Amino acid sequence: MKLSVFGLSDIGVSRPNNEDVWIAIPEIGFFALADGMGGHQAGEVAAKEAIDHLSNSVKQIESCDPLSRMLELKSAIEKANGWVYQLSKEEETLHGMGTTLCCLIWAEDAVIYAHVGDSRIYRFRNRKLELLTQDHSLFAKWLKAGKQSHTPFPYKNVITRAIGTAPKANPEVAICRHEEGDLYFLCTDGLTDVLTLDDIEKILHESATLEIASKTLIDKAKFKGSSDNITILMVQCDGDGRKNLFRQQRDDAAGPEGIQSDALGSERSPSESF
Repeated sequence: MKLSVFGLSDIGVSRPNNEDVWIAIPEIGFFALADGMGGHQAGEVAAKEAIDHLSNSVKQIESCDPLSRMLELKSAIEKANGWVYQLSKEEETLHGMGTTLCCLIWAEDAVIYAHVGDSRIYRFRNRKLELLTQDHSLFAKWLKAGKQSHTPFPYKNVITRAIGTAPKANPEVAICRHEEGDLYFLCTDGLTDVLTLDDIEKILHESATLEIASKTLIDKAKFKGSSDNITILMVQCDGDGRKNLFRQQRDDAAGPEGIQSDALGSERSPSESF
């Protein structure tokens, strides 16, 4: 599977530091991001340690069988959780630190995805954007109870699961088949706190490249008042990042031969893009 990839992280308009971390390893089909939390710089430490530990574990996965990869990914996330939890107990300045986490890994004709917390994974297929994950947050529980999203809720950003805050993380792991032209889109809540699904879908329709889409989404979120760090990681199957996303999905549905491109880049720092 050939992949086009673009990731971008922005400190935002009001935060003194960036506690978001992302990684892309196209050669093994692994992509992840984390949104840290904790006093001083502990959130940055939690996010970086979780991503580094998870990535090192995933590199050791040899099986391409979807079920095996699914089980090994879940185990790797729990190991990363244990590592961050241990660090938080050993270092006083890191007490209470934690991080959200969401990730994707390819397996033959399937994509395995997992998350802990309120960082999200979307899929853009046949011109339609779909949220694949459900936030682990008090606000999500409140909405599930039948409340309306426009009703004031004082604990909107309180998450119910995180990496590093407890001995077990209990990640949610799922699997789906991928199709040519699919765009998988990971992001932190700095984006989704202010942009609706319709907002995001409209920008994807209008964007000529993954880079333009990412930058436009971040600019829109900042314009609409996001007060958090904002991170986006886009992965498109058999895509060409120079081609219009909307047109590519329309053409793919019509049946022409897909345009393949080499996977772009490898591991990058969370402040770089490619």
